[in-house]
Amino acid sequence: MRRPSQSSEESISIRSWTVPDEWHDSDAGEVCSSSSSSMSIPNCPLAPSLGGSGSDIDVTLDVDDMMPSLVEQVSRMDVVNPEVLRVTPVFRALEHFAVALRFAADGDFYHKSRASTKISTFWSHSWHGGQWKKILTLVTLYNGTAAVSLAFLTGVLMMVLFSFGTLPGIDRGWWRPADWEWSCWSTSAGLVVASLVLTCWRSQTRVFLDCICISQNDDRLKTDAILSLAGLLKKSDSMLILWDPTWTERLWCLFELAAFLKSKTTQQQHLIVRPIFLGPLSIAIYLMFFALALPISTVPIRNATTIVEVLGAMVLSFLVVAFPTASTLRRYFRDLDTMKLQLLSISVDSTRSSCCDQDHVIPSGQRILCDRKIVKECVKIWFGSELSFENTVRTEVLDLLNRDLTEKVFSTPWALGVTSPLFLAFMDVSASMAPDPDDRQPALALLLEGLVVWLCYVPATKDLIILLVRVGRKRSRSTCLEILKNTLVLGAAATPVFVLLIAYGLTRFADPRHALRRAGIFVCCTLFLVVCNFLLGLGLKALLRRPGW
Repeated sequence: MRRPSQSSEESISIRSWTVPDEWHDSDAGEVCSSSSSSMSIPNCPLAPSLGGSGSDIDVTLDVDDMMPSLVEQVSRMDVVNPEVLRVTPVFRALEHFAVALRFAADGDFYHKSRASTKISTFWSHSWHGGQWKKILTLVTLYNGTAAVSLAFLTGVLMMVLFSFGTLPGIDRGWWRPADWEWSCWSTSAGLVVASLVLTCWRSQTRVFLDCICISQNDDRLKTDAILSLAGLLKKSDSMLILWDPTWTERLWCLFELAAFLKSKTTQQQHLIVRPIFLGPLSIAIYLMFFALALPISTVPIRNATTIVEVLGAMVLSFLVVAFPTASTLRRYFRDLDTMKLQLLSISVDSTRSSCCDQDHVIPSGQRILCDRKIVKECVKIWFGSELSFENTVRTEVLDLLNRDLTEKVFSTPWALGVTSPLFLAFMDVSASMAPDPDDRQPALALLLEGLVVWLCYVPATKDLIILLVRVGRKRSRSTCLEILKNTLVLGAAATPVFVLLIAYGLTRFADPRHALRRAGIFVCCTLFLVVCNFLLGLGLKALLRRPGW
């Protein structure tokens, strides 16, 4: 059977072939496999639409005859129709609780996109990953920096205003005269501002999100977009992979990665990889540190018993978040081990595709094209052979994913952001000391101590904790042993924190009359502990490089 272009009467583009609705995975009932809700090579019933009715023309096209045309279109990395090069602002993708990501198969969100000449970030994700995890991760990635920055600036403003007596304080009933007022503005206002900005910030970054930027109702535009997928990736400045264990298994996710690697000809194009649990984890840790900071700046303390009760409540709030966090991180690093094994044995034939899951027949009984054949032919054109591409995945891609998912996910800016409520509490206590006309040393000393702890000790401790979790990531044989191991890992990770608290308590007796000298001694102790954490980290890294770890 001749291809459509071989007849004058049938001189049509493959873009005009009828495209049945086969965009849902037959198992999950969700949009299939890759990052596109419509991501499947157009599922032609293998009869072209030639302008006449089906009763007038009934031409059955052979699958093998259509394959070269499809491969040629996709592998050229061209955008076949300028109208399909579309973007949407991040805030439009996330508005209404990210309805486009939650109900991609049930709605038309094409109106949220607009035509463009360039894509800032191409979002690649598996529709089989957790929806809310993915949404919260996108929220923290695009709104988190603004939320933490504005909360910090608000805290500084509140500290200055309270120090000059502009804002009222609260009576905590301890240490100072009965009429002494304490600041709680930095911590409280910081949380309010961070919450509002995180949920309401309107990020203008232009991104490509399949369920918005690919028309779900116009078959022609849908087909053009899918045939232009490689071209869209070529037009993208960066590619964000929202990684979960299912991402590595999906055929179209692998295709997107191959296309991006092939088109990556400039240093301006970046591949960014983030796990989908990062958003929920970041929010949980931020709220935990706020729960620790709020009592420091607000709770009335009448006697020693109250101090014990407050410390007990702080430890409890820490454990409520820390225990599941340790378990989540250990599971995450086990998933990375699984990913490494998957990529080391990767092949185009081993990935999953919706068309193959349906045995290339849609419910109406019509045959559909095999996405896998298209992808394999494109890979051969781009990389020379399937083996060459697979070797690239097993070396370059594996190293990149392993580095990004191990080292770049839990970065120093991330650690400073999620622990920022701790410094807000130091701001409040420092501001509370500032009104003393006789001695302003305590205010400056507390601010200095808070800065050193936050900027120096937190990043060093974060690196050590991540290494400890990696060392103890392997799962135990029974649930009881798993709980015990999780407790031991958590205890080891909490040790640097308790050591710092002990150092802080001991330095209180160093020079009671000179707060700045006392702060200087504490700073020296903190920097010494930072060096110790660094050396321990080097030892753990050497251990992890050994076989079996």
